[in-house]
Amino acid sequence: MSHRTRLRDLRPLVRYVDQEQAVVEVHFTALPAVSVPGRHGPSQSPRRAVNVALQLDGNDGFRDEGRTRVSLEHHRGRVRFEVVRPERWWPAGMGAQPLYTLTLTLTEPGYGTDTQAVTFGLASVRRDRVLGDAFQPSLLIHGQICDIDAVLPLDRAHQSALLPATGESLVLVRDHYGPDLLYDAADRAGILLIQCVPLHPQAEVEHIVAQHVARLAPHPSLAGYFVGHLGDLREPVTRALRQHDPTRPVFHRFPLYDAA
Repeated sequence: MSHRTRLRDLRPLVRYVDQEQAVVEVHFTALPAVSVPGRHGPSQSPRRAVNVALQLDGNDGFRDEGRTRVSLEHHRGRVRFEVVRPERWWPAGMGAQPLYTLTLTLTEPGYGTDTQAVTFGLASVRRDRVLGDAFQPSLLIHGQICDIDAVLPLDRAHQSALLPATGESLVLVRDHYGPDLLYDAADRAGILLIQCVPLHPQAEVEHIVAQHVARLAPHPSLAGYFVGHLGDLREPVTRALRQHDPTRPVFHRFPLYDAA
């Protein structure tokens, strides 16, 4: 058995972004090394410290690096970093779709290193009544109104269907969590997706939410989550979503009304 610390659940969240600066908060889980006979793994206490190296690469040849020491709590850690003059991600028709690759290397003295990389985009999605209280809330991308002409449901049976060609369409991913291939394609095409939280046959919705948010949160095409169909589970699932991804709106009604 390997005696090495294991890194998983690498999840960058864009806390702030404008044309001058972006603030990214990286969440990760560092599982303790697997024990082998005759040796003890890293401390099993709720707190321990590890060394973290970050490397950020952009499509245009941009590269930045940094190192820090992180105190873990229950195997979870986070790091914040800033990007000066960031390349922002936009829906098709509003701008370009640049992506960054973040590589995190974790080192725990005596127990080796582990490395993971994730591709993400710098997007800010929110809702506001910028047109006044007499109008429905608008969906804002980097503070600019994103006009949505159509909401297109995408069920599991339609997974092989082509994405819409314009940014005026919003795709609602229903009855399943969209695969990475779908979100990767949407990232590059500039298409916004709303992820509908599926019901789980064993009612383990909140546990499943944590797993999939860790996977989907880096995608700039993810514009929010829909929970209006969950009945009594709506509020606890909303709390779980806000805990794991506080950067995106949670919709209780659709197309775009009454976000939580």
